Amino acid sequence: MLAFFVALWTVYASLTQLNLDGFGDMLENYSWGIAWEQGYYKHPPLFAWITAAWFAVFPNVDWAYYLLSAVNGAALMFASWRIAVRFLDPWRAFLATALFFFLPPVTFLAIKYNANSAMLPFWAATVWFYLRFLERERFIDAVILGALAAASVLIKYFSAALLGAICLHVLFDREARTLLLKPGVWVASLVFLALMTPHLLWLFANDFLPLTYVSEQGDGSPWIGLTSAPRFLAALLAYLLPAVLVLLIAIRRNGRGPWFEAGPFLGLRSTLTGRALLWTGFGSLALTLLLGIAFTVQFSSVWALPLYFSAPAFLMLFVKAGRLEVQKPAIPAIVVLYGACLLALTPIIYAEEAKNTSHYNNVPVRTLAVQIESAWYARYDTPLTYVAGDKILASGMTFYTASRPYSMQANSYALTPWISPEDVARKGMLIACFEGQKGCLNKAIELSSGERDTQDLTVPGFGGDRNWTVRIFFVPPAGSGL
Repeated sequence: MLAFFVALWTVYASLTQLNLDGFGDMLENYSWGIAWEQGYYKHPPLFAWITAAWFAVFPNVDWAYYLLSAVNGAALMFASWRIAVRFLDPWRAFLATALFFFLPPVTFLAIKYNANSAMLPFWAATVWFYLRFLERERFIDAVILGALAAASVLIKYFSAALLGAICLHVLFDREARTLLLKPGVWVASLVFLALMTPHLLWLFANDFLPLTYVSEQGDGSPWIGLTSAPRFLAALLAYLLPAVLVLLIAIRRNGRGPWFEAGPFLGLRSTLTGRALLWTGFGSLALTLLLGIAFTVQFSSVWALPLYFSAPAFLMLFVKAGRLEVQKPAIPAIVVLYGACLLALTPIIYAEEAKNTSHYNNVPVRTLAVQIESAWYARYDTPLTYVAGDKILASGMTFYTASRPYSMQANSYALTPWISPEDVARKGMLIACFEGQKGCLNKAIELSSGERDTQDLTVPGFGGDRNWTVRIFFVPPAGSGL
């Protein structure tokens, strides 16, 4: 099933997307990752490192990026299955895992690999090893738990909601609280702190840039958390509907009669691991809401992505025994049929995507990147090492071109410590902005120290519907004679 998931979503994404994503986030991930810093101005570093490590093995092409996204989702499914088998029989645990095919946060939304989707397997794996630790109290489980907890936070600080839920469970659950008198909890904590220390030092040295970035999101209203929370909760419920519908169809295929019972779900409260699952599943959501409101952050539906690690298992607990066991192939058959329909519809979906002109969706990024690189080598014999300008153009050159130049983040040396003015004076730099992009063009003039060695480049868009014109600024390398 995991192999089918990976194959389906890799092929589907490759056949339906014009660009990796309309916001340029996936290209930005890579441009950060290859610098191997302890943090970046928007986020902690781990998901960018994962991206860079992935493409140290795979070619820099779109399908390989979608493969990473699909493997990321499959890893979530595996970890969630390991959670489910503790509370469901083997067949129902398998069916619960199959329901992830119908959860948009794990499929359509997670096609775009970024900080939100990268949390998917790490949240599930953290809970899995927390349950293992509660069951066995083994040293190795404590070490792995601490490492996974650190990894979750090093992907996105939002993971504090999950870790907070775990801490609250330890503090308020009488049975779990006894662990505070044993070494395992403290081993996990020490591993967590040890792995977090390099990033914490980076945060202090860089004026807490990612936290500043987070605080600047939204409209600045002190009520934005309260006003956006209902929409966030509505999105959470809406994302569940496809999986609920599939489950109801499968129940119907297994005959008529009562199917709902709350007993198994309520029974989670009677065991240590059951209470842990409730705390991590619902406690992390409650903390998300409380922290968002307290810090006046605008809730975004994409924050919901990692919150679904236990949702299919919870749904299965409400289905009466025997109501999914008569026609066992029902849900697997729906999975296969659903996958076949998705692939059959890819030409239509691609055509609809081509009509989407929002953000960078229909910009021919790869073509522009390659032609901009060629413009550099038409002038200079030295390698193209640094690029700046519009985010999609700069990071697109980093990802797609053979030169693999480093991208200047937000056209700022301060936000890109791996590029210095001395480096640029020695090796040169290329700056690319779209025609009419005044802010970018003004910054390009500033970065090029008023140098006006420029070139305009025009390429046709997807389907030839429009042309895209880019102005290139060349900062010549030392000794080029220009």
